Amino acid sequence: MNIDDFIVNAGYFILTLNTLVFVISYNEKNKALKYFIMYLMLCFLIQFYSNILHDLGQNNLFLSHYFFIGQFLFLSFFFSKLLNFKKFKILNRCFTFLIVFSFIFHLNKQPKAFERWSVFEIAITSIPLIIYSFFFFLKNLNHSTNKKYIYFNSGFFIYTLCSTLIFILGNIGSREMKLFVWDVNAFLYVFFQVLIFVEWYRNFRKPLILTSKKR
Repeated sequence: MNIDDFIVNAGYFILTLNTLVFVISYNEKNKALKYFIMYLMLCFLIQFYSNILHDLGQNNLFLSHYFFIGQFLFLSFFFSKLLNFKKFKILNRCFTFLIVFSFIFHLNKQPKAFERWSVFEIAITSIPLIIYSFFFFLKNLNHSTNKKYIYFNSGFFIYTLCSTLIFILGNIGSREMKLFVWDVNAFLYVFFQVLIFVEWYRNFRKPLILTSKKR
Protein backbone atom coordinates (compact mmCIF):
# COMPACT_ATOMS: atom_id res chain seq x y z
CA MET A 1 0.00 0.00 0.00
CA ASN A 2 1.46 3.35 -1.07
CA ILE A 3 1.10 6.60 0.83
CA ASP A 4 -1.80 7.81 -1.33
CA ASP A 5 -3.85 4.67 -0.62
CA PHE A 6 -3.02 4.96 3.08
CA ILE A 7 -4.31 8.55 3.25
CA VAL A 8 -7.52 7.66 1.39
CA ASN A 9 -8.17 4.60 3.56
CA ALA A 10 -7.42 6.60 6.71
CA GLY A 11 -10.10 9.10 5.69
CA TYR A 12 -12.63 6.29 5.14
CA PHE A 13 -11.77 4.67 8.47
CA ILE A 14 -12.16 7.87 10.48
CA LEU A 15 -15.41 8.64 8.65
CA THR A 16 -16.76 5.23 9.70
CA LEU A 17 -15.64 5.81 13.28
CA ASN A 18 -17.19 9.28 13.36
CA THR A 19 -20.50 8.01 12.03
CA LEU A 20 -20.59 5.29 14.66
CA VAL A 21 -19.74 7.45 17.69
CA PHE A 22 -22.14 10.23 16.71
CA VAL A 23 -25.00 7.79 16.09
CA ILE A 24 -24.38 6.31 19.54
CA SER A 25 -24.35 9.83 21.01
CA TYR A 26 -27.64 10.80 19.36
CA ASN A 27 -29.91 13.03 21.42
CA GLU A 28 -33.37 13.58 19.93
CA LYS A 29 -33.67 16.93 21.77
CA ASN A 30 -30.71 18.28 19.81
CA LYS A 31 -32.17 19.02 16.37
CA ALA A 32 -28.88 20.31 14.97
CA LEU A 33 -27.20 17.05 15.95
CA LYS A 34 -29.94 15.11 14.14
CA TYR A 35 -29.16 16.79 10.83
CA PHE A 36 -25.43 16.45 11.47
CA ILE A 37 -25.78 12.69 11.95
CA MET A 38 -27.86 12.48 8.76
CA TYR A 39 -25.00 14.21 6.97
CA LEU A 40 -22.44 11.74 8.36
CA MET A 41 -24.61 8.76 7.42
CA LEU A 42 -24.99 10.15 3.90
CA CYS A 43 -21.20 10.46 3.59
CA PHE A 44 -20.68 6.95 4.93
CA LEU A 45 -23.29 5.26 2.71
CA ILE A 46 -22.16 7.01 -0.46
CA GLN A 47 -18.51 6.27 0.28
CA PHE A 48 -19.30 2.63 1.04
CA TYR A 49 -21.34 2.16 -2.14
CA SER A 50 -18.78 4.09 -4.20
CA ASN A 51 -16.00 1.73 -3.08
CA ILE A 52 -18.10 -1.31 -4.01
CA LEU A 53 -18.76 0.05 -7.51
CA HIS A 54 -15.09 0.95 -7.91
CA ASP A 55 -13.98 -2.56 -6.95
CA LEU A 56 -16.47 -3.99 -9.45
CA GLY A 57 -15.09 -1.73 -12.16
CA GLN A 58 -18.35 0.16 -12.53
CA ASN A 59 -18.96 3.89 -12.87
CA ASN A 60 -19.68 5.60 -9.54
CA LEU A 61 -19.75 9.20 -10.78
CA PHE A 62 -23.55 9.37 -10.49
CA LEU A 63 -23.19 9.18 -6.68
CA SER A 64 -21.65 12.67 -6.65
CA HIS A 65 -25.08 14.14 -7.41
CA TYR A 66 -26.64 12.39 -4.42
CA PHE A 67 -23.78 13.57 -2.22
CA PHE A 68 -23.76 17.27 -3.12
CA ILE A 69 -27.56 17.59 -3.09
CA GLY A 70 -27.86 15.60 0.16
CA GLN A 71 -25.02 17.51 1.81
CA PHE A 72 -26.66 20.81 0.87
CA LEU A 73 -30.04 19.70 2.25
CA PHE A 74 -28.85 18.31 5.60
CA LEU A 75 -26.23 20.95 6.36
CA SER A 76 -28.55 23.81 5.38
CA PHE A 77 -30.95 22.62 8.07
CA PHE A 78 -28.03 21.98 10.42
CA PHE A 79 -26.66 25.52 10.11
CA SER A 80 -30.15 27.01 10.28
CA LYS A 81 -30.52 25.48 13.75
CA LEU A 82 -27.14 26.79 14.87
CA LEU A 83 -27.60 30.28 13.44
CA ASN A 84 -31.24 30.60 14.57
CA PHE A 85 -32.63 31.90 11.30
CA LYS A 86 -35.83 33.05 13.03
CA LYS A 87 -36.51 36.03 10.79
CA PHE A 88 -35.29 34.23 7.68
CA LYS A 89 -36.47 30.69 8.48
CA ILE A 90 -39.13 30.55 5.77
CA LEU A 91 -36.77 32.15 3.24
CA ASN A 92 -34.00 29.71 4.16
CA ARG A 93 -36.31 26.68 3.84
CA CYS A 94 -37.76 27.90 0.54
CA PHE A 95 -34.29 28.54 -0.86
CA THR A 96 -33.05 25.12 0.26
CA PHE A 97 -35.99 23.20 -1.17
CA LEU A 98 -35.92 25.26 -4.37
CA ILE A 99 -32.30 24.33 -5.02
CA VAL A 100 -32.82 20.67 -4.14
CA PHE A 101 -35.96 20.19 -6.20
CA SER A 102 -34.47 22.11 -9.13
CA PHE A 103 -31.56 19.69 -9.35
CA ILE A 104 -33.82 16.67 -8.82
CA PHE A 105 -36.12 17.90 -11.61
CA HIS A 106 -33.14 18.51 -13.91
CA LEU A 107 -31.65 15.06 -13.29
CA ASN A 108 -35.03 13.44 -13.77
CA LYS A 109 -35.54 15.21 -17.10
CA GLN A 110 -31.94 14.69 -18.21
CA PRO A 111 -30.89 11.16 -17.14
CA LYS A 112 -27.59 11.50 -19.01
CA ALA A 113 -26.64 14.29 -16.59
CA PHE A 114 -26.13 11.55 -13.98
CA GLU A 115 -23.11 10.39 -15.95
CA ARG A 116 -21.46 13.82 -16.02
CA TRP A 117 -19.52 15.83 -13.45
CA SER A 118 -21.54 18.99 -12.78
CA VAL A 119 -19.38 21.97 -11.82
CA PHE A 120 -22.50 24.16 -11.65
CA GLU A 121 -24.15 21.77 -9.18
CA ILE A 122 -21.05 21.70 -6.99
CA ALA A 123 -20.83 25.49 -6.89
CA ILE A 124 -24.53 26.13 -6.21
CA THR A 125 -24.76 23.54 -3.41
CA SER A 126 -21.40 24.30 -1.78
CA ILE A 127 -21.11 28.11 -1.79
CA PRO A 128 -24.20 28.71 0.42
CA LEU A 129 -22.82 26.21 2.96
CA ILE A 130 -19.48 28.02 3.00
CA ILE A 131 -21.34 31.27 3.65
CA TYR A 132 -23.34 29.66 6.50
CA SER A 133 -20.10 28.30 7.95
CA PHE A 134 -18.49 31.75 7.81
CA PHE A 135 -21.48 33.32 9.60
CA PHE A 136 -21.21 30.62 12.25
CA PHE A 137 -17.61 31.74 12.88
CA LEU A 138 -18.75 35.35 13.21
CA LYS A 139 -21.54 34.41 15.60
CA ASN A 140 -19.17 32.53 17.91
CA LEU A 141 -16.37 35.11 18.04
CA ASN A 142 -17.73 36.59 21.26
CA HIS A 143 -18.94 33.32 22.79
CA SER A 144 -16.02 31.91 24.74
CA THR A 145 -18.11 29.39 26.69
CA ASN A 146 -20.13 27.58 24.05
CA LYS A 147 -17.74 26.14 21.46
CA LYS A 148 -19.95 23.26 20.32
CA TYR A 149 -19.47 22.39 16.63
CA ILE A 150 -16.54 24.80 16.34
CA TYR A 151 -14.12 21.97 15.46
CA PHE A 152 -16.46 20.56 12.84
CA ASN A 153 -17.11 24.00 11.39
CA SER A 154 -13.39 24.79 11.19
CA GLY A 155 -12.68 21.58 9.29
CA PHE A 156 -15.75 21.94 7.12
CA PHE A 157 -14.95 25.52 6.12
CA ILE A 158 -11.34 24.74 5.17
CA TYR A 159 -12.09 21.45 3.42
CA THR A 160 -15.21 22.59 1.55
CA LEU A 161 -13.65 25.86 0.41
CA CYS A 162 -10.55 24.08 -0.90
CA SER A 163 -12.36 21.06 -2.35
CA THR A 164 -14.93 23.26 -4.12
CA LEU A 165 -12.09 25.09 -5.87
CA ILE A 166 -10.45 21.73 -6.65
CA PHE A 167 -13.65 20.28 -8.11
CA ILE A 168 -14.35 23.40 -10.17
CA LEU A 169 -10.78 23.63 -11.49
CA GLY A 170 -10.24 19.87 -11.63
CA ASN A 171 -9.71 19.72 -15.39
CA ILE A 172 -7.09 22.48 -15.51
CA GLY A 173 -3.36 21.75 -15.67
CA SER A 174 -1.16 18.77 -16.45
CA ARG A 175 -1.83 15.21 -15.30
CA GLU A 176 0.88 15.52 -12.63
CA MET A 177 -0.71 18.72 -11.32
CA LYS A 178 -4.15 17.07 -11.19
CA LEU A 179 -2.77 14.11 -9.22
CA PHE A 180 -1.02 16.46 -6.79
CA VAL A 181 -4.19 18.50 -6.30
CA TRP A 182 -6.27 15.38 -5.63
CA ASP A 183 -3.65 14.16 -3.14
CA VAL A 184 -3.97 17.49 -1.31
CA ASN A 185 -7.75 17.06 -1.31
CA ALA A 186 -7.41 13.56 0.21
CA PHE A 187 -5.13 14.92 2.94
CA LEU A 188 -7.56 17.75 3.71
CA TYR A 189 -10.36 15.19 3.96
CA VAL A 190 -8.43 13.25 6.61
CA PHE A 191 -7.82 16.53 8.47
CA PHE A 192 -11.54 17.29 8.28
CA GLN A 193 -12.51 13.87 9.64
CA VAL A 194 -9.99 14.17 12.49
CA LEU A 195 -11.59 17.48 13.53
CA ILE A 196 -15.02 15.85 13.46
CA PHE A 197 -13.71 13.20 15.86
CA VAL A 198 -12.23 15.94 18.06
CA GLU A 199 -15.68 17.56 18.01
CA TRP A 200 -17.24 14.38 19.36
CA TYR A 201 -14.48 13.86 21.91
CA ARG A 202 -14.68 17.40 23.30
CA ASN A 203 -18.42 18.03 23.18
CA PHE A 204 -20.36 14.76 22.90
CA ARG A 205 -18.24 12.15 24.67
CA LYS A 206 -19.47 12.83 28.25
CA PRO A 207 -23.15 11.97 27.62
CA LEU A 208 -21.99 8.71 26.08
CA ILE A 209 -19.84 7.86 29.12
CA LEU A 210 -22.65 8.68 31.56
CA THR A 211 -25.03 6.45 29.64
CA SER A 212 -22.51 3.61 29.72
CA LYS A 213 -22.09 3.94 33.51
CA LYS A 214 -25.82 3.79 34.16
CA ARG A 215 -26.01 0.55 32.30
